[in-house]
Amino acid sequence: MDDEIQFGEVEEASPQTSLRPDRNKHYAVAEYGSPDDRDLPIFVDLDVLADMEDHALSDTSVELGGVLLGQTCTDDAGRPFIVVTDSLRAQHYESTKGSFTFTHDTWSAITRERDDFPAELAMVGWYHTHPDWGVFLSGMDMFICDNFFNKPLDLAYVIDPCRGDRGMFQWTGNPSQRVRRTGGFFVTASRFRAAELEHYVGELSGAMPATSTRATAGSHGAPVVHLHQPTQPQPPAWQAPAVMGMLCLQFCLLALIAWKMADPRGLGWGAGAESELAALKEANALRADAESKLEKARLRTDVADSLLQELRGTPSGFAERLTEKFDQTEQYKRDVTARDSQIRALEGDVSAQRLDRLKAESQRDNLKIQVEDLTSKLAAARKENDALIAKYERKPLAPVAGSDEKTAGGPGFSIWWYVGGSILAAVILVAGVWWGGRLLSDKNEIDDGQPLANDNEPKSSHRHGPPNDANSTAPNS
Repeated sequence: MDDEIQFGEVEEASPQTSLRPDRNKHYAVAEYGSPDDRDLPIFVDLDVLADMEDHALSDTSVELGGVLLGQTCTDDAGRPFIVVTDSLRAQHYESTKGSFTFTHDTWSAITRERDDFPAELAMVGWYHTHPDWGVFLSGMDMFICDNFFNKPLDLAYVIDPCRGDRGMFQWTGNPSQRVRRTGGFFVTASRFRAAELEHYVGELSGAMPATSTRATAGSHGAPVVHLHQPTQPQPPAWQAPAVMGMLCLQFCLLALIAWKMADPRGLGWGAGAESELAALKEANALRADAESKLEKARLRTDVADSLLQELRGTPSGFAERLTEKFDQTEQYKRDVTARDSQIRALEGDVSAQRLDRLKAESQRDNLKIQVEDLTSKLAAARKENDALIAKYERKPLAPVAGSDEKTAGGPGFSIWWYVGGSILAAVILVAGVWWGGRLLSDKNEIDDGQPLANDNEPKSSHRHGPPNDANSTAPNS
């Protein structure tokens, strides 16, 4: 699949409220399969279903496909349902026996064809064939669903024209099983075509044999040509001998098994348990090999029958090419199984990597939030630190009046307080020493027996030399 294919913008119309066809008397409705209550109700027009079946039978050597047109509706209770009223076959596609690919030219052709249809007919899904592969969605099919038909109500319809099987797939909304096959769907037609509808759905379901005519719903019973079932060609003349040859081969294999089991070497019951066990193992191995070859021959016969019914004549060497084609088909099946396993493993790896990426993004967001929180806290701490530095670095010339900060070293003190206090303390200390010395001198004079001089009387001057006794006066008695 080309990853660069662009399908354009796929429109997603809003569901419109409408009456379900199975509750509308204008329509006749028949079930294909067994639709479950949990399935999305899907109503497919009879002619649209017949056109897709004819498209699938037109070439069973490769896969074919197209798109489904219709409407997405809801009933009165708000429950959604899908009505498929038309289909467009894909042109300019790329396909093989085991793959179908949309291209740019495919989408361009579908877009041009849609211009001739009413605008209310939207694409509601797509369909493709699996010739003799069974009904399932491969890894390539899931790529188309995931990228181009991934709305919750989109459909995928798969047809196996060789095995006569077909099925609808819907989105589930469950990550473990995104798409699942429904139990069945509904086929609708005008109420005047009720008999034709029931007959055709019965043929698809295998409930009745395929016929070329069927009765109408009217009272006249006129035959209606069955345009949806191709006429089966007459088998070629060599088919019967080919089948007889295969039966003879099977008979020879059975005869070989019987001969081996008869033990022609003459080993009897007395040969011992080991010999009997060895013979039994050999017989079982031959029997298993014969059953495997018989099953393979039966499968080849079925393939030959289905292919020969579609051919009017065969060229030379057809049987050899038929055998080679069967072997290639078995190899294709093994290759597809291995490829699907690889795709599932790759999808698991992609899911694990996506989960790891989501976890890493979550951790990155958490770390980003933590960094922003720490940045804001750091900015607040820096602001608070700057405020404290500015507060403790202020040095006023004088203390502020009325301030309660009276302790030394506080913000309201200055160096001049220390200088003034020291000078005052020095003056007080000198005065104290002087006054103390004077008191000590006065005390010494009293102890020597001399009266203290009156500070109010004039002080006598000291004379040099010895005192004059005659001139001295005695103290009053």
